[in-house]
Amino acid sequence: MPDNDFSYASIDELAPRIRSGDLSPVELTQASLERIERLEPQLNAFLEVFRKSALAQAREAEAEIARGSYRGPLHGITIALKDLIDVEGTVTTGGSTILKDNMATADATVTRLLKEAGAIIIGKAALVEFAMGATGVNPHYGPSRNPWNLDRICCGSSMGSASAIAGGLAVGALGSDTGGSIRMPAAVTGIAGLKPTYGRISRAGVLDLSWSCDHVGPMTRTVADCAHMMNVLAGYDPADPASSEQPVPDFASGLSQGFKGLRVGVPREFFFEDVDSEIEAAVRAGIDLMEHEGASVIEVSMPWVALGRTINIALLGSEAGALHRELVQERGHELSPAIRARLESAIVMPASGYIDAQRARRKFIAQMDETMSDLDVLITPSVPIQTPTIAECTPPPGSPDAPGGATLTQFTGVFDTTGQPSLSLNCGFTQDGMPIGMMINGGAFDEVSVLRAGAAFERAAGLMERRPPID
Repeated sequence: MPDNDFSYASIDELAPRIRSGDLSPVELTQASLERIERLEPQLNAFLEVFRKSALAQAREAEAEIARGSYRGPLHGITIALKDLIDVEGTVTTGGSTILKDNMATADATVTRLLKEAGAIIIGKAALVEFAMGATGVNPHYGPSRNPWNLDRICCGSSMGSASAIAGGLAVGALGSDTGGSIRMPAAVTGIAGLKPTYGRISRAGVLDLSWSCDHVGPMTRTVADCAHMMNVLAGYDPADPASSEQPVPDFASGLSQGFKGLRVGVPREFFFEDVDSEIEAAVRAGIDLMEHEGASVIEVSMPWVALGRTINIALLGSEAGALHRELVQERGHELSPAIRARLESAIVMPASGYIDAQRARRKFIAQMDETMSDLDVLITPSVPIQTPTIAECTPPPGSPDAPGGATLTQFTGVFDTTGQPSLSLNCGFTQDGMPIGMMINGGAFDEVSVLRAGAAFERAAGLMERRPPID
């Protein structure tokens, strides 16, 4: 890494330089802000940039480190937050003009933890309205564009977080995942995105979409960087009723262990049955690489697994409808047509459908737990189709929706139903140069194995040097 090139540097590369005083947090923050100013008109990754407060935080970090008060790997690192996460004294829009005056009176728990770790909160990343959409198209604020091809989507509601990391505008970001909106954007932009176990990271101060499926998690350049962010963010929070009291490990503890001894499952059904041929070839090549590096690859039968996304859709819709019922009745005309149509459909869903979905979920989780009991990780594609264009995902006049992204959440939603940890990382490129995502899924609260496998794959695959043409 050249001394003054921070655009695609990882936390692992930057943190030692910051700690030693070789690199100033002010210098890093200024570089991020300058890159945002230059590229943001093309990418539309941010809804708000905190130029003044970010520089103030960076100067404070610089002074603390100079006094010998280094807080850890995130100290002085620039982080973007999806704009459904509260930052005290700033507006949380949720991607909707309805909340354009929704001033946060306190930091979300994750914001507070990042600040306590010395991270620099550089801005609010764009998202789909109320995080309810798979394509990354927002008619109020415009789509975030993919740094690998500006005509293509960033996918999922965490579109801005992915665009910011893939475009080198920030070092790390937070997204949220209810049906796949951390992992889908990570897949199509070639970054690492981790949906941790449900309850592992607090959602206090984060706008809800579906309380039993919502997750908050890191989006970064490397798997190791996800681990560093998890070490700051994970833990019980009494302010979040869904927060888990499970012991919190050192998420970086397995990063150097490699594949030897890991039991890697590959599903026979569903995940490879209706998937683009280039995506399947790249994921299967990744599995072969894991085996070559010492993993034990085990084919597993999961004839029931396709039901997972169906359950996810039913839960997400019912809970989002209940959450936003009054808003739809009172201000529905201010919603984008696609979001209004989805919410209106969800509101009239019978209670029996929600109850049936919860019953099916309990059985589904038990089946997944049984499968994972013989495995350390389960490998699947992240998304089944190649990255659509923005035009393909933009509803035509008079229509509430476009078909371009209808199948994007087909695989990711399975693991929102179960709540188990799920990581997407880059495993190759299509013939036209777009990233291909592979998911590494683990047992409940075993992010360490997921991150271990992901870091081992990154080292063996050697794909990290390739950069998008946005520069």
